Amino acid sequence: MRSGTISKGIARKIERGGADRLWTYRDFRPFPESAVAAALSRLQKKGVLVRVRKGVYYRPRASRFGMSAPEPTRVAEAVLKRRGIRAVSSGLPGYNALGLTTQISAVPTFAVEKNVGSLRTGKKSRIRLRPVDTIRGVKAEERVVLDSLRDLRSIPDTTPSEVLRKLARLFRERSVDYERVAHRARSEPPRVRALVGLLGSLIGAKRETLEKLAASLNKTTKFDYKLGAGFSQARRWGIR
Repeated sequence: MRSGTISKGIARKIERGGADRLWTYRDFRPFPESAVAAALSRLQKKGVLVRVRKGVYYRPRASRFGMSAPEPTRVAEAVLKRRGIRAVSSGLPGYNALGLTTQISAVPTFAVEKNVGSLRTGKKSRIRLRPVDTIRGVKAEERVVLDSLRDLRSIPDTTPSEVLRKLARLFRERSVDYERVAHRARSEPPRVRALVGLLGSLIGAKRETLEKLAASLNKTTKFDYKLGAGFSQARRWGIR
């Protein structure tokens, strides 16, 4: 296919995509990356697009306040997408979205399937990345639940007991599927598996599911969360 034809095809796709949208080379497969890069560069020079990062372009939207700019979180998603790295929103923003804490964070956090460290999305913006084993096939809210159990002692403006009570309520209301979380928890650290088991005991989960989680734990290992009253099943999971 000729470069002129590719350029026209890319321009049409961007036009149909509308304003306030980010584009990466992957959005134009199977066109050759070199041809896509050249076409996007020409659209930048014409003022149609703004180059945000290498391989990431943005089509701004005009308003009475001037031209729009992409949010750092969306830029991070686009950069990770360009690198072929799967990611889901997590950390404090995710905990806030699930109602586990009232605190918010100016630093977006993503759980990623590779150890890629931190990621800059602009001169002053930074994204926190957290490598985990399980991203593929995991819903965003399921990943947030697992991460909240990893961070149970450090979630601000709450206590471990309160977080567990809120998670149990989410499971009972079926806002999050307990069986799916329990299945994914098998690749998590022992403390997370123990906490998922305790949550299962609280909501009356399937016996088979709980037995599998219990069998994955070392019975001599103890986890100290100082949960207090209302968690009579905690000792079964080595939790104090």
